[in-house]
Amino acid sequence: MTILISFISSVIAAFLAHYLATYRNKQSELLKFQIQSYSNFLAAASRLAVSRRIGESTNENIDLVALNDAKSRIITCGHREVIEALINFWDKGTTLEREQEILAYKKLIQVMRTNLGHKAHDIFDLKISDAIFKLESSSYSFKADRSANKLLQPTAKASAE
Repeated sequence: MTILISFISSVIAAFLAHYLATYRNKQSELLKFQIQSYSNFLAAASRLAVSRRIGESTNENIDLVALNDAKSRIITCGHREVIEALINFWDKGTTLEREQEILAYKKLIQVMRTNLGHKAHDIFDLKISDAIFKLESSSYSFKADRSANKLLQPTAKASAE
């Protein structure tokens, strides 16, 4: 009788261990997929917003495809709160030119971070809007940019002649 109980306990333990390992593996894969989807969406939205701000539209179709692809993957694998924030951002407009769009984007980022396990308002006091939407860093050198252009101009003139 003791052997039978030991055998049944071993079988139950093996099935339980297998189930928990499978569940943990699925959750790990889902998390990887979510992180990749979130990263791709945020990157495509940022590229699109910056290219529109500087008037560059040559890669807009590529960025729109990437944005919509990532959006579809988020809808497929994201949690309800992330999908709601994504829909809100999409409804407000995705140009990131108006305040309501920027606020919706910031909310989307916060919900994504919360979904990934960060505390709900751990970056609330940081100036993330400045970091996200400023086109150049505060140490960007316009002087260096102008001198680089001066160096290129004689070369461009010579090749034009």
